[in-house]
Amino acid sequence: MKSYLDEIYTVSEFKRDNPALAEQAERALEYLKGFCPNSAESTFVVIEVEGYKCVAYLTDEFAPYEMAEMIAPFDKERIYPLQGLVTEYAFKR
Repeated sequence: MKSYLDEIYTVSEFKRDNPALAEQAERALEYLKGFCPNSAESTFVVIEVEGYKCVAYLTDEFAPYEMAEMIAPFDKERIYPLQGLVTEYAFKR
């Protein structure tokens, strides 16, 4: 199943808004780039999954934005191993 975003929050925007996590976000970005061939000009975003900030790779540049399955979770302490992203449906609240 594909995962989509309506709005994006790029890694550079996240780093600007969250200086305490900027270094970890950059490390997670570089880690994920190693698994995304030809990603030099691609857009990477920050999403939240189960309480963790994660760097995700956009495979589509038009809304709704499609994300690749692999994401790089991080927090202020460390970068976690790559994880797969699963979309789950829920009722709108």
